[in-house]
Amino acid sequence: DDKLLKSTLSRLIVCITERAPFPADIANSVINNACRPAAFEGWEWERMLSLACALYKKMNSGGGYVMTLDKERKTRDYLYGRLLAVADRMESYALFIANEKRQTNAMRSFQKFADRPFSTWRNIELSLGPYRARLGGKSAFYDKTIMEIMDMFEPDDFNSDKRLSGEFLLGFYTQRADFMIKKEQT
Repeated sequence: DDKLLKSTLSRLIVCITERAPFPADIANSVINNACRPAAFEGWEWERMLSLACALYKKMNSGGGYVMTLDKERKTRDYLYGRLLAVADRMESYALFIANEKRQTNAMRSFQKFADRPFSTWRNIELSLGPYRARLGGKSAFYDKTIMEIMDMFEPDDFNSDKRLSGEFLLGFYTQRADFMIKKEQT
């Protein structure tokens, strides 16, 4: 919509020229869009994800967020994001080995996971069984990482189905980036 585009651009120009705070509604819209990877092409969603993480980090600058994996952060949303990244990586690795090209269950469930993480995680974890079998001993690394993350949750936090904040995107993004760094080092 041209009117919406002009209005948004004028609001952003004010942020740049007058150093006004970034509009929270625009940041929330970007974060919500990043929770819908199926609505975008791969590269568009990757760009949206990194933008959403940067906006969330900027809007919550008192949170001490960094764009590298923080293995000491024990907030519910961050840990759930990490779990989803591990499940996605495990399944995508198994699909790669089998030479299958399709979206992982974790990515297909991304928006649902952001809305209801506890109940969706149960389904994602159950769907990992065949991929564990396909990977054999190679799945031990992912299983160990999942267990380490699960151990960091407070019991009431893990069992809650409350909607996740943008911090979950940070957890997802940084866990994935950590896997990429380890892969390059290997």
